[in-house]
Amino acid sequence: MPNFSTRLASWLGLAVLAAGLIAAVLMGPTPAEDRAWAIGSRIRCPVCQGDSIVDSPSESARNMMELVRARIDEGRSDDEIISELLSSYTGALLLDPPAAGATLWLWLAPFAALLAGLVMIWRRFEGRASPAPPMIGTPSSMPGRWILGGGVLILAGAIAIATVGQFRQARPDDQSLAGVAGEGFDPEAVSNETLEAVIAANLENPSINGMRLALANRYFEEGDYQKAFGHYQAVLDSEPAAAEAAAAYTRLGWMVYDGNGETNLGLELIDRGLALVPGDAFALYLKGRVTWCGKADPEAAAELFDRVLTTPDLDPDVRTQVTADLERAESGQSC
Repeated sequence: MPNFSTRLASWLGLAVLAAGLIAAVLMGPTPAEDRAWAIGSRIRCPVCQGDSIVDSPSESARNMMELVRARIDEGRSDDEIISELLSSYTGALLLDPPAAGATLWLWLAPFAALLAGLVMIWRRFEGRASPAPPMIGTPSSMPGRWILGGGVLILAGAIAIATVGQFRQARPDDQSLAGVAGEGFDPEAVSNETLEAVIAANLENPSINGMRLALANRYFEEGDYQKAFGHYQAVLDSEPAAAEAAAAYTRLGWMVYDGNGETNLGLELIDRGLALVPGDAFALYLKGRVTWCGKADPEAAAELFDRVLTTPDLDPDVRTQVTADLERAESGQSC
């Protein structure tokens, strides 16, 4: 019969397995933090490439996790919290919990429990296949205890797997711009980070050019030419409409002049835009500025400014600025 040390080692092994399962499934974070983690692991960070808001170090992800914790404290349900996140942060999508990092135990613990339970029961029945004469002092309940222990582990593993299954959410089949942004989506109403995320999720959609231009124009107006350049170039590489290409060429022309001092290339790019949309007031004005400041030709610049002022419905502030530039150029002043 098994000696005392063998029986003790067997029971210690069972105890360790059970304790490990309990620690993995029941002794994780506090209930509120566990809920926050579970919810956060289901939401893709809107400014990252596939990371959940739990794993992302971005400011947006941290803000979203703070919102999750606040809503948990308010007593909101998981579905309510997720709905608020998805509606408040365009570009956030549902994810499967990743089988890596902090979530790895969620996937492995239940399967380990199932495997351990099956091995325990199999070994007990395998032992019964070649029965030995009963030994004096053998506890009659030992086989039953092994089977009971294995059954408990199997049941616990099955319950844990079912729990994990509740967290699984298939990624939306509709990854189109309409599916991500929704009808009536207004690029001006969301952050640069959100626009970056929506664009990254819809790279193959030709309708994304309008959103690219909106974001690139923001960077352009902020003077962040490095970020704007890539989006304008992507628009030009995607068989854009004439107006889209013209907008990209015009602003690229100004950026290469203002950022790199390349006057001739700047004028060439702006002229490409004007060839696509002749008479575009913004392109004419930028060409006038490059001609005046880069080519030191105030007379040619004045002609361009004058053409801008003939544009109907010109914004009053723009008209005031162009008029002032025209007067200075006509007087021969430097820009």
